[in-house]
Amino acid sequence: MKKTTAACTAGMLIALCASLPLAVQAQTAAGPPAVKASAAAKPAPAKPAAGKPPAKATAATSSNTSANSAAAKSNALGSGAAGSALLTRDELRTCLKQEESMRTRIADQEAQREPLSAEKAVIGVEQQAVRDERAKIDDFRKVADELGVRFKAYGTRVEALNARVAEFNASKKSGAPAERQRVEMNTEQAALVADRATLEDERTRLSTQSEEIVRAFNTKANALDARVTDWNERNAKWGDRSSALESERKSWITGCSDRRYREDDETAIRKEK
Repeated sequence: MKKTTAACTAGMLIALCASLPLAVQAQTAAGPPAVKASAAAKPAPAKPAAGKPPAKATAATSSNTSANSAAAKSNALGSGAAGSALLTRDELRTCLKQEESMRTRIADQEAQREPLSAEKAVIGVEQQAVRDERAKIDDFRKVADELGVRFKAYGTRVEALNARVAEFNASKKSGAPAERQRVEMNTEQAALVADRATLEDERTRLSTQSEEIVRAFNTKANALDARVTDWNERNAKWGDRSSALESERKSWITGCSDRRYREDDETAIRKEK
């Protein structure tokens, strides 16, 4: 039964190499943070440099009240610290586009997580089924081992009979007792021949069955191995994309969310759409 053992060894299962990565962090899954800050977070108007008039962000009048209103309007900005560089309109437009793009891609990424999780569960069920079949092969091997024990016992009986026959022939006995002994040995020899045929038939049957069982097992195990490998590769790519999105989100926060901008610029950009 050596073929059984060798074939089974060739079909050993592999385990899932990687668990499903965690989803993109909660902040990522919910989309990038909004650009606008609350009114309480607005910094005070910046003081103009000595000798230079303040830059006008809106079409303000020359009156003191209108100038202060314009300054306040220009400082209805993002959550960045006072004194941080203002986003230009082009920069703000780029930031808004990046925000929209990230929201879409993060949603797509999260949508791909559930199918991977569901497939992982199915693979787990299939792995257990293959393990159960492997256990059946191990049980089958026990039957083969038992047959080997019976063959060994048969060989012992053959050796014992051969020794008795050799002793009988050497004694050259004759008469009724000798004839009875000869008949007994012939009867035992016939029984051994019949037992040998039975054992050989059983060995042939087990050999054929073992080849079929092991072939079917290896086919399933190899197919499952390939599926596990494919899942691991797709799962790893999902994790890589999640990491890349998280890095992009953090860069966006630094370059956009933590920067101040003019509300007038945002209004104009929104109207462009």
